[in-house]
Amino acid sequence: MEKFAARKANNFSGHKDFLTLNGTTGQVENTVGKVDQENELLAFKCLHYSVTESSGYVEVTVISNNVQRDITFGLRTVEITAKAPHEFTAIDQTFTLKKREDSINIPISIIDNSDWQPDLEFKVELYDIETKEKLFGGDTETKITILDEDFPGKLGFSSTDVQASKFQDKVEIKICRTDGASGKISCMIRTEQLTESGKAA
Repeated sequence: MEKFAARKANNFSGHKDFLTLNGTTGQVENTVGKVDQENELLAFKCLHYSVTESSGYVEVTVISNNVQRDITFGLRTVEITAKAPHEFTAIDQTFTLKKREDSINIPISIIDNSDWQPDLEFKVELYDIETKEKLFGGDTETKITILDEDFPGKLGFSSTDVQASKFQDKVEIKICRTDGASGKISCMIRTEQLTESGKAA
């Protein structure tokens, strides 16, 4: 297997700006911004996955920009706030993308329990099977957020500062639910006119 030295690579169609989309049941794939340095051979399709605890697993997708030969690589999980084996099943395995295959889906088990806890995270990274070092590039690791469903959760704005032009006829404000997903919750919102100093009128 070719060793992955640090290099500037942009063969994955520029910066990775992925649209938010529905994945497998209970799974959402999210964009997390731009990647300044990309790996020219292998990368994760998505750089952030959110998955409900009861889904049982999260499926990550590794993509390749070189389909002219077999590519063998290592994939491992790395604990952050989520710990194995209590919140997920750790893996450290070797995989091979065959010639003319441009992607591979890899499931990782998520552990469901009845105790409430805040949303937890771990990451998955690609590594060189010879050196055991993580592959070069910001797109060779992805973060997994496990959403606990044993608590109703909290509602809040995804951003507290939204800019709009005076020529716009509307502005979109996103409300997010965190730290739980049990049942239905709701909230009231209202607008307040601000003075030039930024204080409520």
